Amino acid sequence: MNIKFLLPKARAFIEKGKIPKRASQRFRGLVPLQHMLPTDGYIDRVEEATRDDLVIMSKAIEVKDFLYLKDKGIKFVFDICDNKWRIGKDRQKNTALMNSGCLHANLITTTSGELKQKIYEETGKDALIIDDPYEREIEEPTFKPHKNNLNICYFGGRKSFSMVNWEELFAILNSMKIEYTLHATTQKHQYAVQRLTRLGQFLSKHERLKLYEWDYELQAKLVRECDFVIMPISNTNPERVYAKSPNRVIDSIAQGRYVITTHGVISYDKYVKFIGKGSMKRNILWALDNPKSVISKIEEGQKYIQKHHSPRVIAKQWMSLRNKV
Repeated sequence: MNIKFLLPKARAFIEKGKIPKRASQRFRGLVPLQHMLPTDGYIDRVEEATRDDLVIMSKAIEVKDFLYLKDKGIKFVFDICDNKWRIGKDRQKNTALMNSGCLHANLITTTSGELKQKIYEETGKDALIIDDPYEREIEEPTFKPHKNNLNICYFGGRKSFSMVNWEELFAILNSMKIEYTLHATTQKHQYAVQRLTRLGQFLSKHERLKLYEWDYELQAKLVRECDFVIMPISNTNPERVYAKSPNRVIDSIAQGRYVITTHGVISYDKYVKFIGKGSMKRNILWALDNPKSVISKIEEGQKYIQKHHSPRVIAKQWMSLRNKV
């Protein structure tokens, strides 16, 4: 049985030598595939699947795709990366998709214990947790901040970016009386800025913010050049963020950078020994006063993720599904 990840539109990027923008296609497909069998791979459409395949279905799919595979007798896994039950502007469609996938799938996988619990509450079905891998090479831990000009980095998807309370964040950073520059990158950032403007957040007035259109290599560069990565979590949409994967934390640790985040994403608790979590101000000031401890935290974090989140480890988790369906 061959494992085939359904990754709509990914081929167009890959054939041009580009990295797909959708993080789930990388973390839940292309990265682990590098260490899977030569007969495993990805497909653009369900019509490419055969009865010899086990299809992994995640995002950008419709109910008709589940029904097509079921009608053809092709086994498939529904991989749930986000809670979409009764959420979003297409909440009815999203809910129908989630319920249909769970009903017809031969197996359900997910990214966190919180999503596993949510799936059971909604459908009575059990799900298998498959962790996200890191997608960057392990880099040497570095923390040599200049207090007269801190270099701070933020990266995240457009929805996550749009849910950040940036006015609150800048108020916290400015209250510290420390010079800094915040480099932030997200996809289609102009649309995210427009949405935030409608919500009364005017990013253009913040001179210390440098905003960039997301690019795979640019993200790596910004993280590599920063003193630390910040991940402020929305407290106005807890149902949309509490069950998120820790992939941004994992990838930042892989690049040897200290992560500071606020409360809200439960899966981050597993990494609390390696990151700053809670008060943004308190954790920044602690890090500046304790650079050697910061390095130790990053080093221990890298040991942990290499044991639990390396692409090779995660590839084995996906390949084990052959024996579970």
